[in-house]
Amino acid sequence: MIAIIATAAAAGAATAGAAWLAQRRAAEQRLAAERAAGERRVEAARETGATLAADAQRRAEAHAERLARALEDDAALLDADAERLDRAEAAVGRREASLDARATAIDERYDELKARRARLNDARKSTENLEDDFDREVERVAGERREAVIDRLADELTGHARIAAQKAARALEENAQAHAETEAKRLIDLACQRYGTALPANRLVTTVSLPSKADARQAVLADGEALLKALTEATDVDFERRDDDVLYLRAPDPFTREIGRLAYERTLRSKSPTVEFAQKMAEKAAQDLDKIAHDAGRRAARILKLKGVHQDILYLVGKLLYRTSYTQNQWQHAIETAHLCGIMAEDMGLDIRTAHRAALMHDIGKVLWAETEAVGSHAVSGAAFATAHGEAPEIVHPIAAHHGDEKPSTPLAHLVAAADALSGARPGARRETIESYSGRVEQVEAICADFRGIRQSYVIQGGREVRILVDPRQVDDLAAARMSEDVAHRIEDECIYPGQIKVTVIREIRSQAVAH
Repeated sequence: MIAIIATAAAAGAATAGAAWLAQRRAAEQRLAAERAAGERRVEAARETGATLAADAQRRAEAHAERLARALEDDAALLDADAERLDRAEAAVGRREASLDARATAIDERYDELKARRARLNDARKSTENLEDDFDREVERVAGERREAVIDRLADELTGHARIAAQKAARALEENAQAHAETEAKRLIDLACQRYGTALPANRLVTTVSLPSKADARQAVLADGEALLKALTEATDVDFERRDDDVLYLRAPDPFTREIGRLAYERTLRSKSPTVEFAQKMAEKAAQDLDKIAHDAGRRAARILKLKGVHQDILYLVGKLLYRTSYTQNQWQHAIETAHLCGIMAEDMGLDIRTAHRAALMHDIGKVLWAETEAVGSHAVSGAAFATAHGEAPEIVHPIAAHHGDEKPSTPLAHLVAAADALSGARPGARRETIESYSGRVEQVEAICADFRGIRQSYVIQGGREVRILVDPRQVDDLAAARMSEDVAHRIEDECIYPGQIKVTVIREIRSQAVAH
């Protein structure tokens, strides 16, 4: 048993020793392999280091060669710069020598000129002294001072020139007066021949009819004519019932009356018109007519090729579309007046655009009811409006003077007045029976004849103005002023007339005396 155990122990020991020897041999083999690999890596590192060192040496040698070449190039450039500097210094030296020589020559020339100036000053003083001695000798011989002779000759020449100018001006004035009427007729004939647009009679509607259907008529007249009252409140147009079927439109101006008419007709188109609908139609009518007026003003400017006119002025021109004078549409009248004025202005050598501009605006004051009523003339109010909206004085003055409210002081002012009268007076422009015109004139003259102290009275400008000459011994200045107002009030109360009638009372005093 012991032998078996010993044998087993020996066998185990032998097995363990064999295993240890095997492990040791494996470790030694791995160490040898690692040592060989390390040696190979060291050798590879040595070879890589040698290669890198060789490359670094080559690069260093190439860089050194480049630096050497750059230094050589810089040295060559420095040598070239040094040569240029040497040449520049030599040139500067030569320039300095030349400048020194020129400065020396200039100094010598200056000294020479200075000496010559001194000699000239001496000669000038000598000449002045000789002139003074000569003037004194001449004055002594003539017995009169030089200044007095000059003043006397100047007075004589001025007097002769003044007389010649007065004679020339008088001759021109006499020639102008002698040919003025002939020239005026020629201009008017020329304008009439070159412009002849036929315009139809134009009458604005002043009445409307009640609906023929019973239910529509009842809607208009219901609740105490509530619908008409609403339209009156919205448009400022009174609908006065003259008979069973006609309503007369009473408004402060034709434009407002047209708003009321249009609103009334649009309201009746509804199957069941109401107060709210009437108010809405009144507002819509006002907007539509405003647009039409603006478009008409701009269209007039386009027709006459005018630019830069203020929109408010063009709006007033457009509103003339709703005004007539004896059936002559005032918008068409304004354009026609502008054309006639332009024709005459062109023949006289005046600016056509300026003539068109002033003539187109001449009646805008007719639309300014409040202002015109305050100043008594649409010409004055129109001129003030044009001035306030940037128009030049040469445009404003013809507007103010076309009815004589201002004395015309320019050719254009006379032309605008003539074109205005020509447009209204030419055949076919306006419609009025001779009987109605004559009757109105006779009625105005009869009113004037009722006042004491009137010597003569004239109805002029197509019945738009009355001029009264009074006896200065019976009517003083205060009574003359009162008389114009009294005659105007009588005409307002007793006459029916379109537009306005201006009453002018003239009191003239002439004193004469005879010297024996």
